[in-house]
Amino acid sequence: MKIDKDMLRQLDPAWDVDDWPAASQVDWSTVARDSSPASRRRQWTRRAALGAAAASAAAVAGVVIVQVAGPARPVFAATPPPLHLQYDKDAPAARDALLKLASTVQAGPAVNEQRSDRFSFVRVGQWSLDMSSSAKDGTTVAVVPQVISTWRATDGSGKVVTASLHRSDIGDKPDAQALMTAATRGETQVSTYAAGQLAAVIADPIPHDVDALAKALYAHQPQDKGAQSAVRAVADLYRAAAVDRDVRVAALRFLARTDGVLLRGEITDRLGRRGLAVSVDSTTGDTRDLLVFDQRTGWLLAHESMFLRRPEKLPVKVPAVFSYVLYLEQDRRPDMA
Repeated sequence: MKIDKDMLRQLDPAWDVDDWPAASQVDWSTVARDSSPASRRRQWTRRAALGAAAASAAAVAGVVIVQVAGPARPVFAATPPPLHLQYDKDAPAARDALLKLASTVQAGPAVNEQRSDRFSFVRVGQWSLDMSSSAKDGTTVAVVPQVISTWRATDGSGKVVTASLHRSDIGDKPDAQALMTAATRGETQVSTYAAGQLAAVIADPIPHDVDALAKALYAHQPQDKGAQSAVRAVADLYRAAAVDRDVRVAALRFLARTDGVLLRGEITDRLGRRGLAVSVDSTTGDTRDLLVFDQRTGWLLAHESMFLRRPEKLPVKVPAVFSYVLYLEQDRRPDMA
């Protein structure tokens, strides 16, 4: 799996939801435990991927794939319940809360800021749904839990290790230790990259100036989706690089000045971590992106995406979470061990 700008753009979880294959009625609120996995060796004629990693992992052991087109009885896939929000309705603008958090982070200790180790290291856990269609096999849904570790040097060399897990290894509400323990048991894919092969969301050094950072983020996620582009660009940045304190401050101020970012208040993410949540709805009102920030360091803890309205031809119960990313570790390291 090569991480480049095209791949990272596909982390936009709704990049292709306007053209879903037809499917029979599916209840996405319960677990797929009652259905037999379909064949994992499929030739897709059409792929509607929810998350870039899900698209690349459909044939990897540990992915639960279920047939949903034309079953004898309803087939059940799983979406986790939405997170409980402090401000579920009538959410205020997030500007003041984000600026306050930025000031707190700026006044706090510069954690690991003096380290100059060669590799930026980021580890994330993610859960996503991949819906695919083939003329032979019809429509299938894959439930894809993964842990992805990325080492990247400033020259674009590095390594990506992807552990694809069984859903039963982590459940709907995993704790961090259970997730990492499951990763050691999962089947891993290791990809190494020579200089220039592992592209960054933003080339090093990442700007500390808000205007410069905004320009770089919008070069990665074009501004045509408004505030949603801003939120997804920040999520991608944290996924691809260990960011220092000044970048975290600039990212928070960038979001604060973005119209349409709403405050959802103090919430608990799926690892039990408390954080400050903000969200953006798409301009069409079809999807929502949610970010959760640590209230002391400003690090991004989680990014979630959900359907607010039912996509055409896809019978789901909304609101339906279809992707979440848990940011587990970020650091700088001397090697790729």
